[in-house]
Amino acid sequence: MALSKIQAESMNLADTYAFSGTVSGTSVAGSNAFCARTSVTAWQSTVADGTILLFNDVSTGDCFDTDGVYNTSTYKFTAPATGVYTFWFSVYTAENEAANGFTFLKNSTKLNFSLTANNKYISFSGVGTADHIQTASIILPLTSGDTMAVVTAEQSDYYKGRSQWGGCRLA
Repeated sequence: MALSKIQAESMNLADTYAFSGTVSGTSVAGSNAFCARTSVTAWQSTVADGTILLFNDVSTGDCFDTDGVYNTSTYKFTAPATGVYTFWFSVYTAENEAANGFTFLKNSTKLNFSLTANNKYISFSGVGTADHIQTASIILPLTSGDTMAVVTAEQSDYYKGRSQWGGCRLA
């Protein structure tokens, strides 16, 4: 049935309608999904504040990149369309640092969802040198072309072999 007929007449739900053509402007929750990790198992020690974590593997184990939205050279996700996205990270830390802090980087700005103005932590631990895992998740709107990455919020260290991050489009 042509759109012009639907617009000219009222739709009767008892009628049968057949549509053809292309539907555009739709999105499927969970699209543009990725999960990245590093390709080595080693400590990355004394990483400066604001450094992007080096997640360069989306193709082994359970890692994936469904729509080619994650760059394994820049370690950044690029939003292919405007929408609402969710991201998470799990970073194995400690070894030599008494404190470690991590956050998300949107384009070139650290996201700040806490009261700390300088370091903009989303995940922080100052419990000593015992190994532990820091996790965080976030839901936020992005515009097509926006980038996301995981960065240090202060000088930190992390174990590459047990750290990962990922995300997907929600709407």
